[in-house]
Amino acid sequence: MTSIRSLLFGAAALALVFTAGATNADPTGDDDVKRLADGKSIKSNWQPPGTNERDGHAEVLIHAPFGTVKKLVLDYGHYKDLVPDKFHNSRIVGKTGGMTEVYMQVPIMHGMLTLWNVMRFAELKAVSPDYCIVEGWFVKGNVRAANAAWTVRRIDDEWTVLKFDLLMLPNLPAPQSAIDEELRDAAMDAVNGVHDHAQGNNHADVYAKAP
Repeated sequence: MTSIRSLLFGAAALALVFTAGATNADPTGDDDVKRLADGKSIKSNWQPPGTNERDGHAEVLIHAPFGTVKKLVLDYGHYKDLVPDKFHNSRIVGKTGGMTEVYMQVPIMHGMLTLWNVMRFAELKAVSPDYCIVEGWFVKGNVRAANAAWTVRRIDDEWTVLKFDLLMLPNLPAPQSAIDEELRDAAMDAVNGVHDHAQGNNHADVYAKAP
């Protein structure tokens, strides 16, 4: 099968566009910490209420402040630096009324085909001082549709939970099981990229001190 994962991650990691309800988080974040306390990201698929499509979902606990993680999520023009081998270009191409449009290029099939998207991101939604959602919408490109959302939650001064939800409808025939796999893997690549950039070289040993 062609590398749908590259398509999915590129248009998602560079094009955050999704249903905010996909977070499924408890109000305190305690359940998130319990699930993620070993420092490993988790991934899944789920069908948001009222939709016919299955989204990819991933989440991770990061040993970095809320502000650091949020800054990476909002740095649209540098998404390509999160996972450089997944896409070749990402840049801001317009800003209108609080919206930011981001252009990206994603090579697939070993570079034989380049996918491109323009995604429009809404202003950050601050649900509370310690909890925000970043969403966007597919504008145009040589893919059929795309939606994504980041959820950033402060646990305390040192720890942050990051979640990413992704839907991508490629213009390529593929079984649902394959699309599900690519979506959840791409979502995991996205949170891992932010995790590694935010946390630096502090890895497994720090999770013994997780809240």
